[in-house]
Amino acid sequence: MRILHFSTDDINGGAAKAAYRLHTALRESGHDSQMIVLRKKSDDDTVMQAPPPEPRQWSSRLERARRHIPILHRQQPSANYMFNFDPPSQINLSALFAEQKTPPNIVCLHWITGLLDIRAIRQLYDHFRCPIVWVMADQEPLTGGCHYSFGCDGFTRKCGNCPQLTPSHATDHSQIVWLRKKEALADLPICFVAPTSWGRQKLKQSSLFQNHRCELIPYPIDSRTFRPFEQSVARDLLHLPNDMKIIFIGATYLEDRRKGMPQLLKALTEMRMRIESSAIRTENVFLLVAGFNGNQFMAKLPYSGKYIGQLRDDLTLALAYQAADIFVCPSVEDAGPMMIPEAMMCGTPVVAFNMGGAPDLIDHEENGYLAELADTSDLASGILRLLEADNETAVRRSAYCAAIKTHSTDQVVEQYSQLFHSLGSNV
Repeated sequence: MRILHFSTDDINGGAAKAAYRLHTALRESGHDSQMIVLRKKSDDDTVMQAPPPEPRQWSSRLERARRHIPILHRQQPSANYMFNFDPPSQINLSALFAEQKTPPNIVCLHWITGLLDIRAIRQLYDHFRCPIVWVMADQEPLTGGCHYSFGCDGFTRKCGNCPQLTPSHATDHSQIVWLRKKEALADLPICFVAPTSWGRQKLKQSSLFQNHRCELIPYPIDSRTFRPFEQSVARDLLHLPNDMKIIFIGATYLEDRRKGMPQLLKALTEMRMRIESSAIRTENVFLLVAGFNGNQFMAKLPYSGKYIGQLRDDLTLALAYQAADIFVCPSVEDAGPMMIPEAMMCGTPVVAFNMGGAPDLIDHEENGYLAELADTSDLASGILRLLEADNETAVRRSAYCAAIKTHSTDQVVEQYSQLFHSLGSNV
């Protein structure tokens, strides 16, 4: 079966990693899978850099005019968070179509902001006439441009008055994008894949696609890399202390407001005040931190620790999970994250807020701890509870079993294969 994936990146960022892992897992299982990306960082020959669009003289002239005409400049909206304004597609589709000698059976969309615009998605369908599978890395496929709505329910109607845009009004850019999707995409045979129940719930609320098919299929995680491992050996390899309780904290961008690091700081500070009455001593707690700008974050932490940078390779990331006693995920708005099942595949229990993919895997106080959303006191309680647990071996075993049951590569590929075959007789 031939699957053609589209993703803005191949290995840079969580959404890109998820797409690339699925692509490689499908290839290893015998599918003919190819990936088209805007920015290629891997050396994988099955990942192709998108052919760039042909230069358009009129667009460059318009941009120069916009910069010099104040009224046009003022009308350009800005966003206070990541937003897809539906800019022109950064791919030459005519060249791509010419290169694809054998048409795909499935077009699989991932995180495509900057690579494909709405019109390009329609053109892909009109040319290939095959089913489209859209893997929901976040909310953007369902909205007028925001990747996360942060509690706004505009996407359940037709957007407009977007709290993330300036200027914002009833017919702002979010409604323009929503209307484009309604006109070009709402009638297409798109099947959405939600990697967590969070995404499936958002789709059911969507005014654009709530009647489209949606399958809940987790991200594939390679159990050859993410697996239980001798903790002391992992600590030796990362030069970490063997006589301390290690808490691992990580995100691609620690400053991203979705990732909840301010809430985590409050929880750790409260935990320090409460720790005197526990079996854990303050000087025995060690924080392991990974992610962009980690040194600045480390300076705010109330415990000793080590910053190990941005972990771009899975082997080092797996060692970090394996070295830790617990992984803490304080995300307050998230479609995943993948770090929860990755940690649990390594047998490391997770403390997280009850949102995103956390409740799909974490059985409260059995293999981790689910704190009430944004409740920093409850998060502190969860961290202490797991650090003090006298049944650590059973908790770690339970964490591993929960993750391997749903995220193993073979299991996920089988679900995708069944989905692809069910989408049409031409597959």
